[in-house]
Amino acid sequence: METNLTLKFKGKEAELLEELIKQGLFSSKSEAIRAALIHYFIELGLLGREQQWKEIQSFKKRGVTLEKLEKDIRVIKEKRK
Repeated sequence: METNLTLKFKGKEAELLEELIKQGLFSSKSEAIRAALIHYFIELGLLGREQQWKEIQSFKKRGVTLEKLEKDIRVIKEKRK
């Protein structure tokens, strides 16, 4: 199944979405929104652990190395201080 949406974000929502991309946490706004939806479904209990793993595995891999991920996390933590 597939669906297409046109979404408009304003203010803080738009800023936060842009920041996710800028920080390299997601490669696109679409990817960030998909991840947010999966997270929401998990919180609501609509997606079990086995299903979560299948969903995660179905996403295109970003090719980020462990070292790059660790560096990005350190940078984000430093910016929060």
